[in-house]
Amino acid sequence: MNHRDGRPAVLVVEDDPAVLRLMELVLASGGFDTVAVGKAADGLAQVRQRQGRFDLAILDIVMPGVSGLDLAGDLDREFPNLKILYISGFVGSLAAQALVHRTPDRVLLKPFSDQELLERVRKLIGVPLPEAQTSRGGTLG
Repeated sequence: MNHRDGRPAVLVVEDDPAVLRLMELVLASGGFDTVAVGKAADGLAQVRQRQGRFDLAILDIVMPGVSGLDLAGDLDREFPNLKILYISGFVGSLAAQALVHRTPDRVLLKPFSDQELLERVRKLIGVPLPEAQTSRGGTLG
């Protein structure tokens, strides 16, 4: 794990500023060292800056310019050990359908609750859930 200050590191790349901010807050409150950016190029720059020291990258599949899938390809070439969680609000997109079919644990479809996000992130990283985890019950996306 790539813990910083004892916390697992998570990168979020999401083009919707409101969803991005909510995810950042939920993950930070869940104990994650969170870096949140709105563009694929900024996400790649962050991973390079930290030399791949993220435990997980959360990528929106559909974004203007460079898509989350394209960014995932770049990250996989440079940092093959980086785990990726895809998020999408476009359940009808062929990319989302293919990913859900092939790797359902690596896709989270919007809208999702803060609890669902934290549980999926913890599962992918391998961090146990806290004993008395509470949820604000909010929905993201």
